[in-house]
Amino acid sequence: MNTLLSPSFARIAFVLCAWAPLFATGQDDEFSESSDVGLIRVQHGEGIQISFPDEQYLFALEGLAQPGVQWRTLDLDSTSTLGTFVRRAYMTFRAVDEDRGLTAVVRGDFTQAQPLLDAYIDFRPQPHWWLRFGQFQQIANNREMLFYEGNLSMPERSLVSRLFSQTGREFGLAIGGHWGKEGGLLVRPMLAVTSGDGLNSFGTLSNDSDRGGLKYAGRLDLLPFGDFDAESAVDFERTATVRMAVGIATSYNDGASGPVGESHGEWALYDADGNQQLPGYLKNVVDVLAKYRGFTFLGEYVNAAAFGLDGSYTNAALGTLLMPTEISTYLMLGNAYNAQMGYCFANGWAVDARFGQTFPEFAAEQPASQLQVVDALGGCLTWHRNEQALKLQLAADYWNYPDLPTNSGWFMTFQTQIQF
Repeated sequence: MNTLLSPSFARIAFVLCAWAPLFATGQDDEFSESSDVGLIRVQHGEGIQISFPDEQYLFALEGLAQPGVQWRTLDLDSTSTLGTFVRRAYMTFRAVDEDRGLTAVVRGDFTQAQPLLDAYIDFRPQPHWWLRFGQFQQIANNREMLFYEGNLSMPERSLVSRLFSQTGREFGLAIGGHWGKEGGLLVRPMLAVTSGDGLNSFGTLSNDSDRGGLKYAGRLDLLPFGDFDAESAVDFERTATVRMAVGIATSYNDGASGPVGESHGEWALYDADGNQQLPGYLKNVVDVLAKYRGFTFLGEYVNAAAFGLDGSYTNAALGTLLMPTEISTYLMLGNAYNAQMGYCFANGWAVDARFGQTFPEFAAEQPASQLQVVDALGGCLTWHRNEQALKLQLAADYWNYPDLPTNSGWFMTFQTQIQF
């Protein structure tokens, strides 16, 4: 029996700090203290908020911790591992200027060596459209990758999210808006230009510049039955009428240097003169999210393809030509889908189940492809308090690799989420 991950003293301290506001407020859901200077408010799941008397300025400190235990067993030799982990440990600072339509967000994940996760400024010059600059969640990933990690309905993201994305964050500029009538059709278009190099994409040295070109992305969401909470896969609102969000998204990375077009120099290809020549990476997404009286359905489909491969070499010195199907050993190419359904009871209990499959572009020709044939099945039982502020989750997942039986196996996870 092996340990997967032992939490460090810093991680344990973070968990205790996250628990503190829950204990400090006793049985109440909210604590507030006002004065002539402003208002201090503590509410489960929404952090510590400080606002000025006119409520035009708001400063908030929020935290998230996800400690847990996981047991894993492999099909081939029945070996198992059991260990503890802290999946995420976030601290978020948020500043809002209502009068000028400005919001600044800085978020770090302190389970990582480089903790910076989000760092961006939102500007809303008009009620119906906005601008975002900085490091943020890429708009053109599948819908689950647009959810904040504290809003997930299961401990870990789905097959599609884990194979075709990393953190989902990139540095760049995005613009979006929404038009329509309340209770009727809403249209939400978005466009973004990002680095395509993932987190902290400028490298650690001054001469370590971004690899390849930029990533160009777009998303169009249609909400045919009016607005609702489309940023979570749990229907806490228990919507009385059907609500739905249908989205299509596409992104093109003009020079990918990692398997999903969201990383910085993991590998390189070259032209005949030994100069770096990186391929283009196109990813298309179709997704739908529906909610009704506690029920939630999430469906996602992703397709990825490579471009600009003519005259590419795998070695700058030897001039080894890239074979036509060999690109699949560098990039995640092919198709995948995820179908998920859940129900949230009025007392805070929820059940969820999902199923996903992958279809590699060159499964037969390239056994070493980045994308392998996978069938993924999972289920989860969750107890919520104050929506996402505190939740206990017991989940089971089975990933089957028909071509790689050594990787097939069960994952049993018990995870706690504490959010303040």
